[in-house]
Amino acid sequence: MAPPSPDRPWRAPDLPKYSAALSDSERARPSSQVRVDPQTKYGPNELIDLAQRTNPETRMAWERARQAAIATGLAEGTYYPTLVAAATGVVAHAPAPIPTTVVPGGVFKADTQFVIPALSLEWVLLDFGRRGALVDATQAQVIEAIAGFNGKQQQVVFAVTRDFYSLSAARGKVVAARAALDSARTLEEAALARKQHELATLPEVLQAREEVARTSYLFDDALAAEQDARMALLESVGIRPGTPIEIADVSQQPLPSALEESVDQAVDRALTQRPDLLARLASVRAKQADVRKARADYWPRLLARSAVAGNIGQLKVEDSAYQGVHELQYDAGLRLEWTLFDGFERRNKVHLAESVQKEAESELDHAKDKAVREVWKAYNDAKVALAKQKAAAALLSASEESWRATFESYQHGLATFPDVREAQRSLASARTLDQAARAEALTQSAAFAFSTGDLARP
Repeated sequence: MAPPSPDRPWRAPDLPKYSAALSDSERARPSSQVRVDPQTKYGPNELIDLAQRTNPETRMAWERARQAAIATGLAEGTYYPTLVAAATGVVAHAPAPIPTTVVPGGVFKADTQFVIPALSLEWVLLDFGRRGALVDATQAQVIEAIAGFNGKQQQVVFAVTRDFYSLSAARGKVVAARAALDSARTLEEAALARKQHELATLPEVLQAREEVARTSYLFDDALAAEQDARMALLESVGIRPGTPIEIADVSQQPLPSALEESVDQAVDRALTQRPDLLARLASVRAKQADVRKARADYWPRLLARSAVAGNIGQLKVEDSAYQGVHELQYDAGLRLEWTLFDGFERRNKVHLAESVQKEAESELDHAKDKAVREVWKAYNDAKVALAKQKAAAALLSASEESWRATFESYQHGLATFPDVREAQRSLASARTLDQAARAEALTQSAAFAFSTGDLARP
């Protein structure tokens, strides 16, 4: 069953069966209940809703939260008694040595056939907090799993938002590249017209053609980047690349308003609602419960036990006839279990649990400090992004005016070709910067909401 050599792949005997099973499972895979309407244009809100219902990561986090809740039910079940029904059936031939003075031959033989149905009950009456600590630990783990589930939802929301605006920026670059290509062609036509009237030289015409080729390449490159951004968005949503879906154009969407709250207010909000911090706190509570349970192991356990059974069978000795029995047997009592010495196992378990608790507390403190830094950075990044967008919009307006004036001057022979080419390139760059700044402002606003935990609100 092992590959014969380490230097090449090997077709194992059972590998085709697994390949066929994988293919069959893919064909039998039920289609998603969430339908994508090819006639609908999906904006960020619709894509987020789609992602929360289709992204497999949200379903995995949901199952982990359900498993934690089930584990709590298992822990709470230890408070109930254990009731067991059992039945034992035996056919036995049992020879035993015995003095020859009693039985000739020195062997005593007995044959028995019996069935014993039994019903036994065991109930822990007192365990000095072991079960309570176990239930507390599992309940804290439920909160940790729920916080993780909400955190995964927040990550999905932010990923879709980020990739959506990345696609918007890529589309903006395509628009800017197309406009730059159109401007280059217009400039080429103007250069040819001036050449026909002997107002321009051949090098100017060649440079204009060079500019057309350059902008054409940049346009194709922008189209490729747009496709990559689209694939990244579909991956964040959780749908396959071949799914026909129309993404809405939000290039004219209003930008978020300036941040009105202070960074201290944002930090306070983050420290009370971020899912990762809630999960860390829940982990600390679970570790504290583990310490209580480890300490409770020093104390005894008191159990109540009872059983009722029926002895149904027959027995014969040597060559005698079978003698039957059909009687009821029962017992009830208390049992005290107290480990007096275990090679310092309990002491080491307490020390280990305390160390794990201190580690969890340190992780919580570190996560809080990290959250504060992330909020500060996201707050400043959002403010800077909004300021950059305003500057980019002003630059675009100035570049458009400069291009129109310079091109008109070139047509009338009042500007040189390098001047108008430089104006055309500056306009293309300003258009790209404007689209990138707009997408960055929206993305940084979402990143700020992500840092404060606002995206994870139920």
